[in-house]
Amino acid sequence: MKMSLFQPLNLVELSFDKDDRKGMRTPKSLERLQALNAIPFDTFKTCIALFMAEVVVRAIGEEESNPKLFSFLMNAILMLDGEKNVTSNFHLKFMIEFSSHLGFYPHKRLSNETYFDLSEGEFTNAEPIHPYVVRGESVRPFQELLDCPFEQHYNVKMPNNSRRELLQNLVDYYRLHLEGMKEITSHKVLEAVLI
Repeated sequence: MKMSLFQPLNLVELSFDKDDRKGMRTPKSLERLQALNAIPFDTFKTCIALFMAEVVVRAIGEEESNPKLFSFLMNAILMLDGEKNVTSNFHLKFMIEFSSHLGFYPHKRLSNETYFDLSEGEFTNAEPIHPYVVRGESVRPFQELLDCPFEQHYNVKMPNNSRRELLQNLVDYYRLHLEGMKEITSHKVLEAVLI
């Protein structure tokens, strides 16, 4: 097998032989579904891909087929690979959209609520008594990321400190809503490179 097939988020098709006697499946072949043209050669995109891969591995516990989720992930990978605009919000928008496939997409803002309660997954006017909250300068760009189509994530403008805070908020959001999720660590590298 070619080692280049094992790059972060590479799109491959893996087939198995099933051995009924042993109750095991052994790998038969591994082929590239579609070549990635930018992710392997662009440091920023590689960092985002590593982060996305870690989020996906930590978040998905199921082994059964999920064509809708596969389609979302494949489209997100191809979008990142083909992205011509600045990618500094891509990982944030990815996490927001991915949460809908995991069953905890944030409730949209109804009016001018000033906080987003990460534990409840909704905007509120009263600051929650726990520390899991999006507040201050991060609320507006978070709402804008919720409202914009995935393809337009780059139109959301925010200061780097808000981007950093929002990334940590989204990592916390996942940990709050996915019981037993192991800690995500690659966001620290992502912060150093992108933000």
